[in-house]
Amino acid sequence: MSADRRADDRAQTPIDFAVGASVFLLTLGFVIAFVPTVFDPFAGAATASPALSDRVAAGLVGDLLVASPTEPAVLSPACTAAYFEGDGGNATLADAAGCPAGVTNDTAAEFGIDDDVLVVVHPMDEADPVDNASTVSFDTESGTRAVELRRSTSDPVRVDRGGVSVSQRLVSIDGTQYRLTVWVW
Repeated sequence: MSADRRADDRAQTPIDFAVGASVFLLTLGFVIAFVPTVFDPFAGAATASPALSDRVAAGLVGDLLVASPTEPAVLSPACTAAYFEGDGGNATLADAAGCPAGVTNDTAAEFGIDDDVLVVVHPMDEADPVDNASTVSFDTESGTRAVELRRSTSDPVRVDRGGVSVSQRLVSIDGTQYRLTVWVW
């Protein structure tokens, strides 16, 4: 090879440069677009985990409020009244009915949750269960009790504030079907 090469004998053409630069810019664009998603599993969740509301709903209809552990979702009238009566439930009624320990405890504390919890039992076709909880009369050893089936760890409840996880279960109280809905946020 001689040292007197001409300018038009070069190895790279403008088309080669354009293709190489385009591939580099496309690759750089994909890296910039997808690298933030690599760290998403380690970022704090913006909503409460669905597992939390599901654990509360399953615990209520499978253990705390049931008439018999062999019949999940068939709620005991006395334990249901003890759970929903007043802010902390009714310990006297729960003891007299032989309800499981924890019926009158704070719902969030009972299930080990740091978030706010709202539990509502409502008719199956209710469009706005937060404000329209069922009120049911229960016959207990201490007389008939009319109880609104709504219990919250914080009042006033604002389920519109975002970060809400919701779970539902179908339940039966004295042969009538209801829907139990749990919100955790």
